[in-house]
Amino acid sequence: MKNHIYQRLLDQINPLPVVDTHEHMRILDGQIGTIYQEPIQALVVGYLSVDFLSAGAMPGEIELMQDPTVSTDAKWPLFQRFWRSCQHTAYARVTKIVLRQQYGIQQLDRASLDRVAEKLSVQSPQKKLEVLKQANIKAVISDWLFPHPTQRQLRYYSNPVLKQFLTGSIPALPLVRNTFNLPYFHEIRTREFIDFMSSLAQNNITSLQDYEESLFIILQHARDRGVVAIKDQSAYRRPIDFSFPTRAEAESLFNRFLSDARAQLAWPEARPLDDFLFQQSMRFARELNLPVQIHTGLVTGLRNQVDKANASLLAPTLEAHRQVNFDLFHGNWPYMGDLLFLAKSYPNVSINLCWLYMIDPIYARELLKRAVMTVPHGKIFGFGGDYWDAPEFSVAHLELAKQIMADALGDLLEEKWIEEEQALALAMDWLYNNPNRFYNLGLPEK
Repeated sequence: MKNHIYQRLLDQINPLPVVDTHEHMRILDGQIGTIYQEPIQALVVGYLSVDFLSAGAMPGEIELMQDPTVSTDAKWPLFQRFWRSCQHTAYARVTKIVLRQQYGIQQLDRASLDRVAEKLSVQSPQKKLEVLKQANIKAVISDWLFPHPTQRQLRYYSNPVLKQFLTGSIPALPLVRNTFNLPYFHEIRTREFIDFMSSLAQNNITSLQDYEESLFIILQHARDRGVVAIKDQSAYRRPIDFSFPTRAEAESLFNRFLSDARAQLAWPEARPLDDFLFQQSMRFARELNLPVQIHTGLVTGLRNQVDKANASLLAPTLEAHRQVNFDLFHGNWPYMGDLLFLAKSYPNVSINLCWLYMIDPIYARELLKRAVMTVPHGKIFGFGGDYWDAPEFSVAHLELAKQIMADALGDLLEEKWIEEEQALALAMDWLYNNPNRFYNLGLPEK
């Protein structure tokens, strides 16, 4: 009986329109997506490489598998060894869906990679864009207005991508709605970044107040150019228990940069300035009517601390900024109960399952079920692919998400908590209506 209900729901959920609430897709020459040149390079994208590292791969081995100049035959023994170890993870499941959807491959072996190579030889940026449209994705909210991971040396010195966006030299793509990447602007560590801010805002910065005014100018300009939210992923580098330091505490640190152009700050010494500017940014978000996305839960990569990313640490900030709408990411994995408490207790908190289905599918299913029973359903956002320049992987992740969604809703039907018509209405809201309203995208209501 359950299999019948599941399939019936899935068949009706599959064609629904989608707002993809979180990606890192860049717009290059008006197109989306990286053109891969070699099959294993095209498969070891994003999160699968993290599972390979967890299985014992060395960083140099990942680099080799992602190197388009190394032959498939040379890579295959290495790829095969780690694929055998990781092939049953949810990250690998997304890769399997890509193989089936994009290349018609059911079983991954050396011969099948030659068929992948044939498909890669005729790919194009336009085909990458069509992948999203064919999945009925109506909007993609993308966090990419900062240097690419290969340009991390630019982090505190300049941001040519943002400058190009603000000056209008990057062509717009109607499908993509951008976010403003915030951590740069409150994690000040060197004078060079203040000078960059001066050039970006065209405002001479000689005090902390000047810096705040410049930041507001930039945020306002970004909003006017189409940015739909502020995004903060500080959890990768620090605990997200942002405090409320005084202006005097922040100013004494900021003034070091003014009195000595070679001054540098490190964590935790920099915390009062960091926290002060974060809280000021939340005030700016309120004034500009911009929702705020916060990374909570799992941080990708190896050897990080997940407890510093628990959404429960945000409670004082959520309490203080009651007129700011917060979108808490990634299901706060593995702290489900804390996330449900915040969404139930704070009117300005919503739950986002972006990335979650390929982190822990069972957790995602349980979160959806428990959220229906505990949280107003308009505060749940059902999908975000969370990939870099790989629309085919985002669409594969969406297939997995819809399967888990159908499974969760099927359980609720079996338990007689909801009716079938209500289940489909929930799926439509999770995938489309809720994020459309929250981010003020202006798409037609469904």
